[in-house]
Amino acid sequence: MNDVSVFAPLVIAAVLTLPRHAVFGAAVAEKPAGLTVVRVLPASPAQNAGVRAGDVIVSVDGVATPTIPAYLSEVHNLHAAELVSVTLSRDGKPMTLRVRLGEPPEENDPLVTTRYDSITVDGSLRRVLITIPKQAHTPLPGVLLIGGIGCFSIDVASDPQDPYLRLAHDLSRAGFVTMRVEKSGVGDSRGPPCQSVDFAGEKRSYAVALNALRADPAVNPKRVYVFGHSIGTIVAPRLAQRERVAGIVVAEAVGRDWFGYELRNTRRQLELGGTAAAATDAAMMDKYRCMYRLLVAKESEATIEVEQPSCKEHNGVYPVDAAYIQQVAALNVIEPWTRLGVPVLAIYGTSDFVTERDDHVRIVAIVNAAHPGAATLHEIAGMDHLLYRASSPKAALDAFASGAAREYDTDLSAVIIAWLKQQT
Repeated sequence: MNDVSVFAPLVIAAVLTLPRHAVFGAAVAEKPAGLTVVRVLPASPAQNAGVRAGDVIVSVDGVATPTIPAYLSEVHNLHAAELVSVTLSRDGKPMTLRVRLGEPPEENDPLVTTRYDSITVDGSLRRVLITIPKQAHTPLPGVLLIGGIGCFSIDVASDPQDPYLRLAHDLSRAGFVTMRVEKSGVGDSRGPPCQSVDFAGEKRSYAVALNALRADPAVNPKRVYVFGHSIGTIVAPRLAQRERVAGIVVAEAVGRDWFGYELRNTRRQLELGGTAAAATDAAMMDKYRCMYRLLVAKESEATIEVEQPSCKEHNGVYPVDAAYIQQVAALNVIEPWTRLGVPVLAIYGTSDFVTERDDHVRIVAIVNAAHPGAATLHEIAGMDHLLYRASSPKAALDAFASGAAREYDTDLSAVIIAWLKQQT
């Protein structure tokens, strides 16, 4: 893919008013029974209306919501204080509840101020959350947070264990200005539905955000860093090739071609899940054929699944459109690391079930081959891929599958803060 066209042109928005979105208050997961409520937030509109964990959401205001993107899109189009009908299935029995939607809470930290600003990306507004230490009197170093794959929200003040919220606030408490970007069509952000945005479009939003952070009066433009997590570890070095940064931090990284990464990741998760050896290898052969048709031959998912029905299991796992993954699969993932001349910190959690230590070792070795001593590897015992604490990769995978509440691993904040202070 030609990265030049991806980054131009970039336009920083003037500060514009972006209204707050409506809140339902239920965390959901796609399960065989349908879109299932896995957690109801305390004192939320969902709890007040009687929604329970285990309920299957069938529709919102008459619009079917079989998937997370469909659910998020429908709630996104509604307004705070609006009274809506939510059709559920509870223990196999249909029922309809009337829910009065609420407004999202704003972040409240005695040591940090959160600004709800906006940038313009491809002609539409995106919400950005900027955290600043209270009583800061001089321009400070800045950190742009680039998150993982999918259409989740970063505007989650009601979740005190959200890793990006915790990391942003910890960094600001330590003297850094941080910026988080809400994806297209999520939360307050305008623009096309998140799931329809490809990798190039998502990368453009982070490039605009980086320029906006650098231009912020509270930020020292010469001391701006980028933190990339998961798929964000593929974005971060590409961003640094086009835009000047003072350093890069990556956590739970991909450090090889996407096709090879996915095959290794699939095998790892099958083995962690206890799949028998012969069944694992059969699934791997099937996965290879399905991935090749979707990511390399770029056949349509519908055609593939008609001719090879088992591919629905393999190709349907992406929380983004096929075009997004096809663009990632076409990248030489490691190449940008060979040309970076800035300090790099690579962090790996030993309970990760999605990426592996070898990829982090590879990134550090490649950076250091060109710039000896520029890159450092740090392992965090018991941190999983989603930056929570877990006793093992198997425990992390089980917790992810169950949707259970988890605890942010504060060692991540401590490691990043220590490294950033060494740089500044």
